[in-house]
Amino acid sequence: MEFPLRQKFIRFTYSYVGLLVVLLFLPFNGRAQEVNIDLEPGEISIGQHARLSIEVEFQGKSLVILPVFNDTITSEIEVLSYGRPDTLHHDQNRLALRQEHIITAWDEGFFPIPPMEIITIAHEDTLIFETEPLLLEVSGIEVDMAEAPKDIKPIFSMPITFRELLPYVLGALALAALIWLLVRYVRRPRALEQKPGIWEKPDIPAHIAAISSLESLRNKKLWQKGKVKLYHSELTDILRMYLEKRFRINALEMTSGEILNHMQQKFGNNEKPDQLGQILKLSDLVKFAKYQPEASQNENALELAIQFVKETIPKETTEEKTNRKEDGILDKQKSEIIINPKNANK
Repeated sequence: MEFPLRQKFIRFTYSYVGLLVVLLFLPFNGRAQEVNIDLEPGEISIGQHARLSIEVEFQGKSLVILPVFNDTITSEIEVLSYGRPDTLHHDQNRLALRQEHIITAWDEGFFPIPPMEIITIAHEDTLIFETEPLLLEVSGIEVDMAEAPKDIKPIFSMPITFRELLPYVLGALALAALIWLLVRYVRRPRALEQKPGIWEKPDIPAHIAAISSLESLRNKKLWQKGKVKLYHSELTDILRMYLEKRFRINALEMTSGEILNHMQQKFGNNEKPDQLGQILKLSDLVKFAKYQPEASQNENALELAIQFVKETIPKETTEEKTNRKEDGILDKQKSEIIINPKNANK
């Protein structure tokens, strides 16, 4: 059996320092009066512990060297705990020491503990005493082969800690966030597809499509029905689609701040970016901060949107005006021919 480094160091200290020297300040008579060794219990099962005790009582001023072991006493007997010597009593004439070790064995049988040497040194005299030999009986563990195998201890449940639950909680939150992003990604294009088909017709100007969509939004009376968030979402979607078609910017994929920066670069610091900024900021507060605007704010947002669209209608060129007038004259002539077929012969 291997000991940790610290236990080996402690055992070394006890063995070669603490256990080697016991100094007596009494006249030396050169004899140890008593050496006893005891094994309790003398019979154990495989792996059980036994206590090996050594007691020494002597007189005189001398050095006492107690037995020193490695990890084992014999090849069959293992030392589990190496005890330090304790002083039982100490007076002017006598000193008694006691040392205890915990031993065990892992094989079945009878294992002798050989005599151990105890050395006393005083002046120029060295005396060696031997303990009596002992016998350790180790019995096997009875196993009933007819019975089914059983656990050493019953199975019991441990309470679940927060640290064990944390990975599952984080995983659930990450999954919920992913699902939310997917739903938002899927629903956004669908909301745009539900807009009037007027946006998909290239021959209809952006300002006409925007004003028509804004009037349709007014007629839905969404905020009056308590659907304030949906009302502001559709309002800003109409403005974004108008900006895309009118100014050729990717407004549907831009944030409110990016749109305002682009419009300020185009129009400078005038009322047009300010009008647009009021609408977008109010919409962000409603959608993301759960802000509940007043009725006048809801109505004013729609009016500002219509005003912004009207103020950004592109001016017609001279060629466009001429083409429009010619188209009007032709349409008028066609109408007269249809109404009065006699004019067709002139």
